[in-house]
Amino acid sequence: MPVSEIRSRIVVMSSRVYEMLELIQKAFMENKSEVLSQAMKKEAEINEFEKTLTATILELSKSVKDMKDRKTLIALEQVVESLERMGDEAANIVERIEIKVAEQLRFSELGVVQFNETFDTMKKSVELMREFLKGKDSGTKERIIDNGFHVKELVERYRHEHADRLLAGICTPMAANMFFDMIDFTGNLARHASNIVKLF
Repeated sequence: MPVSEIRSRIVVMSSRVYEMLELIQKAFMENKSEVLSQAMKKEAEINEFEKTLTATILELSKSVKDMKDRKTLIALEQVVESLERMGDEAANIVERIEIKVAEQLRFSELGVVQFNETFDTMKKSVELMREFLKGKDSGTKERIIDNGFHVKELVERYRHEHADRLLAGICTPMAANMFFDMIDFTGNLARHASNIVKLF
């Protein structure tokens, strides 16, 4: 498989991550576990991409002599690994929403707004990352990194505010822990998107 084909498949893999995120947000808003099974099918596809592409890259690297080409393959392998980790982070959110649905936990209106704002901002990083992997201009790279810092700020701010609500008895410990986990995984997704573009 030529490098150009590997790049094309990586773009498809990144699209699966984005599609998974859209399904997760739909499940969160509708409080429906059946949508989550669709999201996990996307995660299975991401894992399959990771296995195939990693094996292909490792095999190709055995015959590459040029140092520049070798560095390209190393970067592409790290992109594949990071995308697979993004699938894992998204699957962690799926697991929390499944518990949320099963336990009939409800976030406050403010909690829903804050989670969605953070999640939407993270999705922007992933969307831009996908465009960057398609070969868009280098200015996109800086936007992704800047957006990643914005997600980090939102996570820290809303974690602090939610801790205050927990201490004030406005929300239950179980719901608060669910919120903390979900917002942390969201931050991790944005961080992976930033790390991917930093490879190039």
